[in-house]
Amino acid sequence: MILRAPIIPTLITLIGMLILCSLGRWQLERRAWKADLITRLESAATLPPVSPREFRAAMQGDISVQYRRADIGCHAGPRKPYDLRPGSSAGGTSGYFVVVSCRPNDLPPDIVAVAGWTRRVDAKDVTIDLDHEFSGVVIERPYGDAPNRPRFMLIPDTAVAPLGKPQQPRPADLPDNHLAYAGQWFGLAVALAAIYGLWLRRRSMVAPAVTPE
Repeated sequence: MILRAPIIPTLITLIGMLILCSLGRWQLERRAWKADLITRLESAATLPPVSPREFRAAMQGDISVQYRRADIGCHAGPRKPYDLRPGSSAGGTSGYFVVVSCRPNDLPPDIVAVAGWTRRVDAKDVTIDLDHEFSGVVIERPYGDAPNRPRFMLIPDTAVAPLGKPQQPRPADLPDNHLAYAGQWFGLAVALAAIYGLWLRRRSMVAPAVTPE
């Protein structure tokens, strides 16, 4: 007695398993890429501070200054913050980063700095006297690809009084869930194969067998 497997359901199952396994493999490759990225970002802190020439090269996309150290003189005088963004204090308390522009005019800034950390949700309306030397870590594209937004943000080691010190970014804090995602995709592939096997077995119990002549 010969039982023929249905062609279309079998092809659909095989294609589905292939896609799921490919997604799982892609996540494993992403995990290796993330580990290499974290290693490179950790080494960035040992490089000299970013120079104006390197900032210009980074603006053109020729180099990356992500997590590099940099120094910025901010002497823009009294002004309101450029933005207020969620962030943690140096001690890990949730609150807001008070982001300022150090340019002496209202043109879109290429780089902004975190003047400090606060719990106040109305801190964006408070005037800050900017006469400060910032030294800290550079973050690239803090606003993603949004137009007319700063390309860089400096998170300094110090803060403008009476603001608190912001938490410094660390490469080790970057999310790395790729192994868990890979396990989910491979698990779905196994589940799909199991479901198809059970369906095929049940079908064989009710379907008439084909007897060769």
